[in-house]
Amino acid sequence: MPDSPDVPSIPGQREPHHDTVPEVVAAAVAGGPAPVAPAPAPAAGTGSAPAAVAAELSAAELAVRAGHRWGVRFVLAVVAVLALFLVGLVVLKPESAPEGAAAAAASAAPAPSSAGPATPYDQAVAVLKAQADALISGDEAGWMGAVDASKAALVTKYRMIFRNLRGLGISRFSYQPGLGKPVKGDAAAMAIRVDAVYCFGDDMCPASAATEWAKPPHISQSLTLRAVGGRYVISALGESADADFHQPTPWESTDLVFARGKRVVLAVAKGQEKYLARVLPVAEQAAVVADRYGILNGTPQRDYRIFLAGEKQWKSWYGGENDEWAIGLALPLNRRGIDVIVRMAEMDTPVTLRTTVQHELGHVVTLTGAYQMDAAEDTWLSEGIAEYIGWQPKGAAQSFRKYSVRWQFDRAAPKSIVPVRPGPKAPARAGDAFYGLSHWAADCMAKKYGEPKLFTFVRLVLTEDNSYDQASRDAYGVPFATVDKTCVSWIRQQAS
Repeated sequence: MPDSPDVPSIPGQREPHHDTVPEVVAAAVAGGPAPVAPAPAPAAGTGSAPAAVAAELSAAELAVRAGHRWGVRFVLAVVAVLALFLVGLVVLKPESAPEGAAAAAASAAPAPSSAGPATPYDQAVAVLKAQADALISGDEAGWMGAVDASKAALVTKYRMIFRNLRGLGISRFSYQPGLGKPVKGDAAAMAIRVDAVYCFGDDMCPASAATEWAKPPHISQSLTLRAVGGRYVISALGESADADFHQPTPWESTDLVFARGKRVVLAVAKGQEKYLARVLPVAEQAAVVADRYGILNGTPQRDYRIFLAGEKQWKSWYGGENDEWAIGLALPLNRRGIDVIVRMAEMDTPVTLRTTVQHELGHVVTLTGAYQMDAAEDTWLSEGIAEYIGWQPKGAAQSFRKYSVRWQFDRAAPKSIVPVRPGPKAPARAGDAFYGLSHWAADCMAKKYGEPKLFTFVRLVLTEDNSYDQASRDAYGVPFATVDKTCVSWIRQQAS
């Protein structure tokens, strides 16, 4: 991360250890339709080609937005195409149980069989399994039956988690319990550390996983269960000493409101519903563009999850983002699941909003399936291809960053399409030029060799970890040195 506001706009990479990557991951509009309970997320197909070109950028919008960057906490960036068509807004504020649901939950919850587990620990684990099963089946009463109905705050917390996960299209959830420990001063209670494993779609969590990074994501919790009325219930939920560093996730920490389109699920904190109607049509159009490249890259998505963050949420969700220049993030949950966060306070123009959303979805379709986190040396390619997707159907010469690229050529013309990462004392504009040069590199490879070959190169480098030269020979049929020389000359002509 930058040491000062003068640091260039290149977010710092979070490096993996070996083949394990840290997991990440999370509606009512005033005057809009009445809230409805969320249905399971549809297994929607991929979209069609991008829509027609949006209106030309105004002079003001073309002004240099130096320092604004987008990231993958891998590190990823942002950019989009203006969607002027109207999309039907489906408002989802998951609500189903009345005020008295907590009291009724205990009797509605699945009870252990007469031949049930013998030990208190086994009985507690059986209750957790029944709760997880109730979530997947959509049984809120069954889920709440595992919670101590006398703990009002806890009841509210668990109802929120149930409705959030259902709103996001949860497809798999299970507890992996650790050892049970006695609770001092309460002989009827035990403490258990659990990992709550979750998935949003089968494509995100395949049946078998060869590495830790390919396994489903999880959060860690510290639970206290105590015997109430002859059965164990959760009486306390605390932070685990081994919490994943991306916690808290939006769905475990915030009362969310949802809007679902054909291809995207939007989530905001309750009270910020105003963002949903504004962002949904933009996100739907961005998804159409991303779908096209997802097919080309071999990474089609079931849908896209986008969290719209106010400043409070931006500083807390997934551990918080402290980079003052960042305006969007794509956060990997595991090898095949990536969530997007958009910093709404920075979405001050339509162009900024659409470029941010579409850029981040570009990261989703180009980094899904990666064997490891984006290496620092490949940032130019991950950001360049996200910019390429984000600005479609326009090119690098029409982006905000063209002015910074020309500024860079006036100072020191690049000698390679792999631009030098600016140092910590470089001006912010150098970071903006880094993004612009990376975009121009992607543009050149597409124009000289065609989009299919460009995306073969991207896949071989970003998801299969090939060297540039091997990927270039396989994708383009020539050494990378040839591609590099050709595109440096092309970029110099374009930037002049």
